[in-house]
Amino acid sequence: MAHLRSEALHQERTISRRKDEILSTVSHELNTPLVAILGWTRLLRSSTPNPAMLMKALETIERNATLQAKLVQDLLDISRIAAGKITLNQEPVELQGVIEGAIATVYQAQATKDICLECRLDPLPITVQGDPDRLQQILLNLLTKAVKFTPQEGRVKVRLDVNENQAQIVVSDNGVGISAEFLPHVFDTFRQAENSKGGLGLGLAIARHFVELHGGTIIAESSGVGQGAIFTVNLPLISVNL
Repeated sequence: MAHLRSEALHQERTISRRKDEILSTVSHELNTPLVAILGWTRLLRSSTPNPAMLMKALETIERNATLQAKLVQDLLDISRIAAGKITLNQEPVELQGVIEGAIATVYQAQATKDICLECRLDPLPITVQGDPDRLQQILLNLLTKAVKFTPQEGRVKVRLDVNENQAQIVVSDNGVGISAEFLPHVFDTFRQAENSKGGLGLGLAIARHFVELHGGTIIAESSGVGQGAIFTVNLPLISVNL
């Protein structure tokens, strides 16, 4: 009985410590873009900036506001997922358009790092039954991660084709890679590797949940740190493709 009480106390302390770590991470990540926004706003109010400085200020404010909005959206999504309140507005969706939209969204980040983004899409329409917004969010989360963890002048590849009765999307990069120890936890909520570059550790967890809601699967592969990563999404085709 004493052993059980000791084990229960240890688990309680572990959970409490984990909650504190999550709260600290969330607070830090939400505060960081806010500091940049407030800093530039105060500078603009206290001086008369030249056109170059004004442009830099506006770009910085917009970038950090977008980042903060994304963080808040991820928190809302993970909350809805935990409460079972995510719904899909399903319709036939051509995946070529979904991928092209996600690529357009990450273009600025890709161009800033001079990353080569190779895209190979099946020339025939590949259609699934799904929510176009959630499908694009899956791709956007994967591409954002790939660009974020790929070095300057690195390479990111996106491939779409058909594998038996499944639409298969593969996003790969030659970035920092994933250690063998962390790979089993890569889709866990609020989990980040030691080589993480900020963020809440929610993007991949959200992507996996949305993939599974569409009846699909997602797997991560990596040969280790410094060896890049490969994420493969499989989604069931609708009858028009069979």
